Amino acid sequence: MTRFPALTRRPLAALTATLTATGVLVAGPAPAAPDHTTVVGAIPSTLTPDIIDGTVFAIHDAGSKVIVGGSFTGVQNRDSDVTVARKYVLAFDKATGKVDTTFAPAVDGEVYDVLAGPTAGTVYLAGQFNNVNSTARRKLALVNLSNGSLVTSFPNLAFNGLVNDVARVGTRLLVGGTFTTVASQARGGLVSVNATTGAVDGYLTAKLTEHHNYDGVSGATAGVGAEKLAVSPDGTQLVVIGNFKKANGALHDQVVRLALGSTAATVSSWNTNRYEPRCAWKKFDSYVRDVSFSPDGSYFVIATTGGPSAGTLCDAATRWETSSTGTAVQPTWVNYSGGDTLLSVGITEKAVYVGGHFRWLNNTSATDSAFPGAVARPSIAALDPLNGLPLSWNPGRNPRGYGVAELLVTPQGLWLGSDQPWIGNRKYRRERISFFPLAGGAAPHSTATAALPGNVYQAGVGSGTANTVQRRSYDGTGAVGAAASVANPDGTTWSTAKGAFWVGGTLFYGINGALWRRTFNGTTFGTPKLVDPYHDPLWDTVVTGGGPEGQTFRGATVSFYPEIANVTGMFYTNGRLYYTLSGQAGLFWRWFNPDSGTVGADKFTVAGATGFADSGSVFVAGSRIYLISRTTGNLSSASWVNGAPSGAWTVRSGPAVGGVDWRARAVFTGP
Repeated sequence: MTRFPALTRRPLAALTATLTATGVLVAGPAPAAPDHTTVVGAIPSTLTPDIIDGTVFAIHDAGSKVIVGGSFTGVQNRDSDVTVARKYVLAFDKATGKVDTTFAPAVDGEVYDVLAGPTAGTVYLAGQFNNVNSTARRKLALVNLSNGSLVTSFPNLAFNGLVNDVARVGTRLLVGGTFTTVASQARGGLVSVNATTGAVDGYLTAKLTEHHNYDGVSGATAGVGAEKLAVSPDGTQLVVIGNFKKANGALHDQVVRLALGSTAATVSSWNTNRYEPRCAWKKFDSYVRDVSFSPDGSYFVIATTGGPSAGTLCDAATRWETSSTGTAVQPTWVNYSGGDTLLSVGITEKAVYVGGHFRWLNNTSATDSAFPGAVARPSIAALDPLNGLPLSWNPGRNPRGYGVAELLVTPQGLWLGSDQPWIGNRKYRRERISFFPLAGGAAPHSTATAALPGNVYQAGVGSGTANTVQRRSYDGTGAVGAAASVANPDGTTWSTAKGAFWVGGTLFYGINGALWRRTFNGTTFGTPKLVDPYHDPLWDTVVTGGGPEGQTFRGATVSFYPEIANVTGMFYTNGRLYYTLSGQAGLFWRWFNPDSGTVGADKFTVAGATGFADSGSVFVAGSRIYLISRTTGNLSSASWVNGAPSGAWTVRSGPAVGGVDWRARAVFTGP
């Protein structure tokens, strides 16, 4: 039986532990976080073998060698046509990419997970199999890394259903799957055992019950239980996703959080209703596919399949804050593919990597086509952790096939497992496994904004066709410096500008119905460039292999661009582009990523924010929002709290208050 891909392997999921004098298990320090300062490079390493068939579901970096699990039956060394028989699990040397000739356990079913064992030189295998090396090991086994021989002290636990995922926390191994008995003891898709002896204990006994979709009469049906597990880096939280409606009888549809205490794992009251709606219920009993924690544990991301379905979280990646509480928790952000499956997720300090067989991202409400905002990201993408928008990294993968089933983040880079032989548009032949090293990667664009006291710039000062740019020092409350001219050598028509904002060394501004970008250091402007991540010359003409005949990966310009003609001011803060519109009293925002220049497909209105119909420009610095009156030229400020204006507006400066007229086509804080 072929299943959906196994959980993204995270080094953070295995914690060390010690026993206190009272016998209480205490989690020790977690292994090192990825510690990535850049996005990984876009050229995959050549130090991998060619897996000739099937799908890679699991990858484990064991130091000098890499262990791979999946549905394959053979592998070849690079540049060789000699097939080495390896059913469902193999190893290769990480330094050379050569197949390991000594590690060859014989398993009789697909391997869905591979995880470091309790002692050096051992590794767990989990999946569909019943025997390892002709010895009964139903769904879970511990083997030696040297040659794949069984560690006989770890027994046959005789799971009566699939084991989909395992995670080690201290001296315990947490196991998730579609089983109802383990070593003849009743369990409901979750169990904990001693990591060394395999003895079943009473630590994790939460029972997962009921199909998400299948009602006993119609729709697709699948085993009920856990599909993926994610343990927080500090070892205190467990997130479980899978095909279930309830955990211990309480509603937790497809996702549940558990608190990992010293003596028991208890179901949390945390809940969300966003995975309760059905999507593609005739095809999928459950549509959640992967979950992963961030390196600092502050959030986790869930990836799904399910088909396009407005208002749901189908075919999407979503961020959830670990600190959130309540029974109807909402995600921080959602990135929709527009009808294509996301299968895997891996997170570093700089990016949320997602894999699947998607064609586009930032494609809200689409149905297997590119809607406004869609950017081409064939099968793999790096997302901005702040807002989920795609970063510039875009190696792609064509043909897409079933998809990227596995992503493993390590301190050295990113491993990728799939069912296809190519990275890029048939550019780099990497059969079903590839590695993107950090070498050659670039840091995402800075999201730093300018503070006050500092400089405020006025572009398009004066009436008519004035293209003057001026700089003034400003302390944020009252003291305003004299105007100093900034050279405009290329004659940019600032008189037609529709707002601007400076972030991380780059000035973004609206002109002629589009967004433009250029470097700006306070005195010198760089060359202007059109911001158009929606059209990629490398992918626009490549046929997707899905949708209507001849469909390509070409995206679609975001719906913000038609609004630019009416924009009266804009600013960036905390992953968001805020803006005001002529004659409209509200304050609007969209997600924005300065690395790729992608503007979010969805438009939001700041609740309760009014009084912006007379906006002549608007910007935020620190804890204050500043508004320039198009009528009077006054500069006023109010408090800026949690992404919204708060309290009364106070006039800080203006023609009658200090003698400064703040009106211009674009006013922004800068270097």
